[in-house]
Amino acid sequence: MRHAALLSLALAPSVALAQNSTILAGLVGALSAAGLTQLINVATTINSTSVGQSILANITSGSPFLLFAPNNDAWSKAPANFTSPATTLADVFSYHVVPGNFSAVQTQYPNITLGQTLYDDPLTVHLEGGKPQVVAWSERADGKTHVLNQRNDSTVVNTTTFGNLTIFIIDNVLQVPENLEDTIPTNNLSLNGFSTLLKSATLSFYNASTASTSDVTFFDAFNTGYHGFTLFSPNDTAITAANGTLAGIAGNRTALNSVLFNHVINATSLYTPLLAGSQNFTTAGGEALSFKLNATGQYVTLGNITAMIVQPDVLLPNGVVHIIDRVLLDTDSDPSSASSALSSATSAASASQSSQTAPIGFSITSSLASAASSAAAAASSSGSSSGAASFGFSAHNLVGLTVALAAAVFGGVMTIF
Repeated sequence: MRHAALLSLALAPSVALAQNSTILAGLVGALSAAGLTQLINVATTINSTSVGQSILANITSGSPFLLFAPNNDAWSKAPANFTSPATTLADVFSYHVVPGNFSAVQTQYPNITLGQTLYDDPLTVHLEGGKPQVVAWSERADGKTHVLNQRNDSTVVNTTTFGNLTIFIIDNVLQVPENLEDTIPTNNLSLNGFSTLLKSATLSFYNASTASTSDVTFFDAFNTGYHGFTLFSPNDTAITAANGTLAGIAGNRTALNSVLFNHVINATSLYTPLLAGSQNFTTAGGEALSFKLNATGQYVTLGNITAMIVQPDVLLPNGVVHIIDRVLLDTDSDPSSASSALSSATSAASASQSSQTAPIGFSITSSLASAASSAAAAASSSGSSSGAASFGFSAHNLVGLTVALAAAVFGGVMTIF
């Protein structure tokens, strides 16, 4: 038990951990027995940081947690910028820890399990209301559980437990979500057409620090600006099919912006399990989106256009993207509904939010009917109401400028003031 002795000595300065020394010793023994000696070294390193001490105190508290535990080979091939300095390593490790009991959860892709992690560094996580980042995983056709949204495929190679701690041993260190610009090429998302469209359209915003109004592209706003959004992104096949109509409105800023705003739910990150109920949500253009889940897949409808979600839950530092197979070609806008939804979202974002200790939304292991009911209840308890998004923007940096913002939609043009 050389590793146990070394770790106990290294962790001695931590009062919180000293109170859980028996659990700690048992955990170290379990990790050592599983061959996770490098993970023990990582724990020793991050205990020199306040974030690391908090993580270790949590997972030795006796409460249920899920730990994605990279094996020794995973740590040996991890990029240097994952493991140094110790504060960065602590952030990376925090993305591997999920509060709650997930031991009985099993989903098959495209159905996904999502859990809220301990990763909540305000410098790098920009979700609405200061919420922690989430991690997504699912069983693929090969029968193995894969962690999604990763540059290097990360697979669960073994599972063990220690008390209330479920340990998924994985073969790659998890990478935290990257911004939209980096996520598109690294995940081969087939969004070149939609990216070009987002870069060609601009929205007006007011910069409080300079008291001036200027235009930024939609792409820049999604890439580095918004704090909390849900974006339905048509894939390249969908953009090609709609090229004629899109070309016809390319010179009409109001019409084009209305189409783009109608692909966005403002100020809230809605993961697909939360979209399984009968509840409608309002787009940034003020139009109603409805959702359907059945045996053939998950669908989003705007007006008389229905698109299938072909790749769900692409995670970003500041929101979530769902890739769809049709463009939601609707140039209508309802400024009043959009303003009302955003007002509700802004208020909800400033309210305190309890930590998530269960799968987000629902478990696909239940029937579709009960899953839909659970999703509706989950969305309702989060403060959503029919026709209104439930979370809002927060103060943020937009294209390098500090902007304290609230937003409203007028005629399809978003004004930040």
